[in-house]
Amino acid sequence: MAAWLKLVPGWCWWVVALLLVGGGQQLRVVALQGDLAKAQGAERDAGERLVACRETRGNLLVQVGEQNQALASLRQAALDRQAIAKKEQESARQQAEEDYQAANRLQRERTGGDACAAAETVINQELGL
Repeated sequence: MAAWLKLVPGWCWWVVALLLVGGGQQLRVVALQGDLAKAQGAERDAGERLVACRETRGNLLVQVGEQNQALASLRQAALDRQAIAKKEQESARQQAEEDYQAANRLQRERTGGDACAAAETVINQELGL
């Protein structure tokens, strides 16, 4: 078996060895290129996800700003309505006081200041006459 090996010149063995080493290196290069492509794809996907997250965050910040403006507007409207209600309440209280004083004045005029007539009026009111 060793006899046929001697028939092949020594430089041919070197060529075979170089081809084997070169082929192995080529396989390593192809494998590393595949790994690099996967890593670049993952990096690109991560970048796209980051951009999407930033866009979402920006949109949420805009929505929060709009909601804060709407809330401030509602608060101001509530304060305005409260101020109007207080003015109306004070006006109604003053009107009720004036009506009460006018009723007392009419009662005095009707009875002419007479205590007996005032008592008669109260009794008539209680009896529904």
